[in-house]
Amino acid sequence: MGEVQRFTWMDGVLLIAIVAAAAGLRAGYLIFCADYARNEGPLRVETPLPELDSLVRQLTTQQRFALTSPTSGEEVDTAVISPGYPILVAAVNRLVDAPVLPSTMRWLQCGLGALTAGLYFLFARRAFRRSLIAGLAGLLSAWHPFWIVDTAALADGTTATFLLALALFLGVRASQTGGPLSSLFYGLALAALALVRAALLPFAGVALAWFLWRSRLLVHGWLWALLAFLGFIIGLGSWTFRNWQLFGEAVPIVDSTYYHLWIGNNPQATGGPNENAKPPADPFGPVSQRTQRDTAFANHIRQELHDRPVETVRRRLWAGLYFLFGERWFTKGQFAETTAEAVESTWLAWTYPVVFEWTMLILVVLGLLGWRWTYGWRSSAMPSSLAMIWVPLPYVLSHAEALSGPRLPLDGVLLCYTAFVLACLLPGRRQLWDGERSISSEPRP
Repeated sequence: MGEVQRFTWMDGVLLIAIVAAAAGLRAGYLIFCADYARNEGPLRVETPLPELDSLVRQLTTQQRFALTSPTSGEEVDTAVISPGYPILVAAVNRLVDAPVLPSTMRWLQCGLGALTAGLYFLFARRAFRRSLIAGLAGLLSAWHPFWIVDTAALADGTTATFLLALALFLGVRASQTGGPLSSLFYGLALAALALVRAALLPFAGVALAWFLWRSRLLVHGWLWALLAFLGFIIGLGSWTFRNWQLFGEAVPIVDSTYYHLWIGNNPQATGGPNENAKPPADPFGPVSQRTQRDTAFANHIRQELHDRPVETVRRRLWAGLYFLFGERWFTKGQFAETTAEAVESTWLAWTYPVVFEWTMLILVVLGLLGWRWTYGWRSSAMPSSLAMIWVPLPYVLSHAEALSGPRLPLDGVLLCYTAFVLACLLPGRRQLWDGERSISSEPRP
């Protein structure tokens, strides 16, 4: 492990400037495009959670995570949906009145988005040990149009993006210097990320396993590994215990895995959400029918894999493309969906298609190129490499969405890689390709 770059006053000024710029851009969008955060704005880049209002109401009034079953019409306790974001909204609802809850959540997401840009500055500085790369990563994160637009959406994209950035920074920091707080909060951040988005649980588990292995190189590494593991277990423990009481099994987060696999592996599957497909069982059914429901989905998936192997592979390819670009871009040529607040005559109506198209071109080309160019930094930047593989994998195996919601947390990693490529293209920066070998001093841990 190389020497950790000392945090200077210039780094502090740059960090403050990045966070301020990110906050200003998001606040400006909420003020001028979302009526001072009173609505979701004219654009939507993430599909909102349709059951959010019902879940928040149940959590606030009855302290139950329950939904109305579409077949029986009864309120049933459920683990079909990731609990993190509804619980966060319900917690905010206890502090503010219901009429101002949506605007409060949007301003909260404005703050989380600003902190996300700062966290990617800190992550890139730790991972690549260059303030130039860190500054570019922070500025790109502050200006990222998908994140700015998503600030006004009452969905989990902004929260999941913030938690992934926090986990990456804490992981890099703890793997370089150890420390009780960094290790403990790293495990807690991974658990919170999985609770907000259950699809990111595989990444959280792999990222934790990487840290447990990496900590063997640290002084007192066994202690830091133990604290990270305890943080992860504590973060998931209460929800897993709740599921154990209701379902009789240790379901870590959600019990809808087979349902989502069926969505991506049925005769009508496209690799996208495919809301018109009729499931063989009620995914919101009572707890007593959970085993029969999962068996029905598993049997249909197994039969589809056996009968149509070529179509199965093709759907996985489409799911990967939909993860990157969204199904709507392939069907309607748009990265965003207009809402009821959209006004065709505004400047945003004719500028956002160009901005989104160029952003995706740069993000995919330079981001994937940077993933390859940072091979020499794989030791210090390993959490981001793990995210590149394990964040999209659950969506590729099941299904993506019509919009960019599944990809939004991964955009931060791609922006960091893009910043690395831009820094390498500057004169006299070719030594960055050499990775950690370009650092003169390599003290032992």
